[in-house]
Amino acid sequence: MKSELSEFGSFGWIRILGRYMQDDKWQNLTDIANKNFKNVSLSKEDLIVETPDGPQKQGTEDVLEFLHPSGDKYRLVRENRPVVLGKKELYSHRAGQSAQTQYKFSETEFSHKLRVYKEEGFDEWQEITLDSLGI
Repeated sequence: MKSELSEFGSFGWIRILGRYMQDDKWQNLTDIANKNFKNVSLSKEDLIVETPDGPQKQGTEDVLEFLHPSGDKYRLVRENRPVVLGKKELYSHRAGQSAQTQYKFSETEFSHKLRVYKEEGFDEWQEITLDSLGI
């Protein structure tokens, strides 16, 4: 019986990782990781972004970590951010005042972005891109 992983080859599983990942693809990926890799952990964290008003939560991150059969540890981070519905520029002509940008975010629609990391040292992660793999 052919496993789901074998159809992707040794590192071919990275090919299923598009730059953008919707909920169904993410669920499929976590199922494949649970079936085919060791030490699989899945967690959710707040995505904190520095703004002129201080740090603010602008979404969440789903973090999937696993041990590949080659012995390497990988981390997949899926950023879930609300879709920007509008952007408003605020200008001031007073001395010492700077321009500000206000965004209106959707409460129901989210965009998803995926990043892949490989552990290079103890808790030191190097981002993997398709360019770095030659794909």
